Amino acid sequence: MSTTDPRTLTQIPPVVTFSTGAKLLVRLGMAVSMSREGVRRISTHPDWPFGLDRAYPYWDLANADAMETEPFLQFFRDHPITGRGPDKAPRTSGGES
Repeated sequence: MSTTDPRTLTQIPPVVTFSTGAKLLVRLGMAVSMSREGVRRISTHPDWPFGLDRAYPYWDLANADAMETEPFLQFFRDHPITGRGPDKAPRTSGGES
């Protein structure tokens, strides 16, 4: 039996964590794929709106940094994800030239 409320898969939450924010970006089509580590890397951008001396604080929620969703999404609207994304090329074995 699933305990996930279906509304969490269709509605925009009031706050996100790095993990739930990454999933939301994918669900909204703002990223093809994204991980919490990817969002953490992006959070070093000089325009990132969260943190000390920034427009919005991180909120501690169940030992996770939580962010207000609207400024989070607005950052990605203003700074669309343009990275190469996952590598889709097949890997070659080390011994071939």
